[in-house]
Amino acid sequence: MHLMLTKHFNIAPLSINLNTTIPSVELKSELSLPDPRSKYSVQFDINEVIHCDGVLLCYSQDDKSITWVWNPLTGEKRWIDTSNPRHGCRFFHIGYSRQGDSSNNNKSYKVLSCYRKINVFEMYDFNSGTWRSLGDISPGWCLLYSEVSVSLKGNTYMLAIDKTKTPLNVVSVLKIDYSTEKSVAVPLPYQCRTFETSCISVVREAKLSVLLQRDKRSKTEIWVSTKIDETTAKAVVVSWSKVFALDLSPDLEIPHEGSFLLHEEKKVLVYCDTLIDVEDEGDTKNIIYFVGEDNIVTTVDFGVDKVQVCWHAILNYVPSLNKIKRAQGKRKRGD
Repeated sequence: MHLMLTKHFNIAPLSINLNTTIPSVELKSELSLPDPRSKYSVQFDINEVIHCDGVLLCYSQDDKSITWVWNPLTGEKRWIDTSNPRHGCRFFHIGYSRQGDSSNNNKSYKVLSCYRKINVFEMYDFNSGTWRSLGDISPGWCLLYSEVSVSLKGNTYMLAIDKTKTPLNVVSVLKIDYSTEKSVAVPLPYQCRTFETSCISVVREAKLSVLLQRDKRSKTEIWVSTKIDETTAKAVVVSWSKVFALDLSPDLEIPHEGSFLLHEEKKVLVYCDTLIDVEDEGDTKNIIYFVGEDNIVTTVDFGVDKVQVCWHAILNYVPSLNKIKRAQGKRKRGD
């Protein structure tokens, strides 16, 4: 399935049809979350969402004092008191560790907090219902793109700057392992100090995909990793294969914070964006782009609005009956 973060700060199922000459999409009924701190029926504005194994982590860039963890299939949800940020730009991620043998399915969900440009990490454990400091688990890394991450097999993958390599400041993938609570580098297909565009996604809950453009004159390349096996404690070793390369027009710019989906067999890139018309009183236009290896771009326009901007996000969603465990013993604030 596919989900989309909408202009109304809600989550909506998205039906994508690639089996026609012109691709089409249909947005289903939007789902919302309440603000648990309000005595009235007030909506919680979602503008960041991450999918992990059937569970969504939802939070607001405007108010980071709480996050929601939500299973849309079962309706189970739980909000977590995250307190006020101490170091400025703060972002959240979700993953899980396996309890007991690594091959079992007994998962313990955790929420990770990190701050842009500084290596300050905190972890929330659903079993204890408390936050604790992890210190610096990514020495030598600069988390410039820490708001852009994906969850795969219970671990977080994000694009970051690796200052430990030669040449310096190499863009790479940083993996956060929720079982060991440590980080490990996953090199990109090639080393580069900067990219005009770099985005990360997940293919069929089995592989990573990256979209890379060296500079404005370069083609936009879509790469897919080998299948990643997280059932062992060994370091992640992947190889990359280039699916296709695109000559995107200057009008179609994919920023670092963008999100995309890849249909590997059909070689189709699906990307959503929010455009702001500064000359027309800040009207916003929400668009989904379909781009094939023939460089033909099909757009689906969701219309112009005069609403507060919510940057669209599009993601794969695998329904699951996984339960969100509550803290054992005495209930903590946020349970």
